Amino acid sequence: MSVTGDLALVVLLRIARQTITSCLRVERGVEIVRFTDQYELAADLYEMGAAELRARDGCQGQPVRRWMAIDGGKAAAAVSLWDRPDRRTFLYFAGPDRTANPRLADAVTEALERPVYAFADSADEELVEALQSAGFETEHVAERFRVRFDRVLAKLRRAWIPSEVSIRCADTVDEDRLFDLDNAIRRQTPGTDGWEGDREWFHQELTESPPFDPSAYLVAVDDRSGDYAGLVRMWRNPDGPRFGLVGVLPEYRNTTIAGALLRQALQAASGWGHESFTAEVSPANRTIYDRLRSVGAASMGEFHQMRRHHRSWAQEARWSDGSG
Repeated sequence: MSVTGDLALVVLLRIARQTITSCLRVERGVEIVRFTDQYELAADLYEMGAAELRARDGCQGQPVRRWMAIDGGKAAAAVSLWDRPDRRTFLYFAGPDRTANPRLADAVTEALERPVYAFADSADEELVEALQSAGFETEHVAERFRVRFDRVLAKLRRAWIPSEVSIRCADTVDEDRLFDLDNAIRRQTPGTDGWEGDREWFHQELTESPPFDPSAYLVAVDDRSGDYAGLVRMWRNPDGPRFGLVGVLPEYRNTTIAGALLRQALQAASGWGHESFTAEVSPANRTIYDRLRSVGAASMGEFHQMRRHHRSWAQEARWSDGSG
């Protein structure tokens, strides 16, 4: 058989397997239900007690939206929703029965009538395949790295601060202006385009979040105009420092400001008792991605941000481009 024939056979077998799985699901009588207050039923899917799950839901800061797949009176799988400030709704699946994911995703998209999103570690092939069978397609890819402080700081030793710019800690600048700067930079970052931050959530991140450390959350200010030019943040997580974001506004690109911000933040974070930090960077962000590669950062795998269109939205898109 030719290579093309082999590939065709693999595709046909996969389609057949998905069809059989779908039929078995129907024959088993799996029912998709909207979660109301069935914590005793859902708790095992999250590997915690009912009271613990209820308490965790209460701390999310958003109304609980969850659907469950019920098989023989027991919960076989569930999906919970989370709205991100860029107006993307993310789905988080739980439970051992991943064959229920397509029907759970169907229920959510029919209820919301708009696209939904999900994250998947590329190493979890079963989850990736389950999401693909549920109609998800990869929208954005990020790679996670472990980076030694000494190596990247050596590369940044010449990243000087322009004389007309000062670098200030986040707890010393105007919070409203910092919020606007954060929104502007996030909108330019792959994967968070369209970001519209939540002001209250942003305030809590700066005042009540344990990972926040102002020594490594810095803002560049143009002293000539008083404008905020860029920012960098490192999170002081319990399991080690994590790089959050670095960026400058378009009019300050092609300067050393971003490098100077990053160097000062990394110098501060290197004193937190760890030799390395983690960072998640899109290959599309060539400046940061190539710099991490050049200092020998160790890859920890890729993570996919995946999107599933609502059926009516997809049909409209096909009509608009003259296809279908």
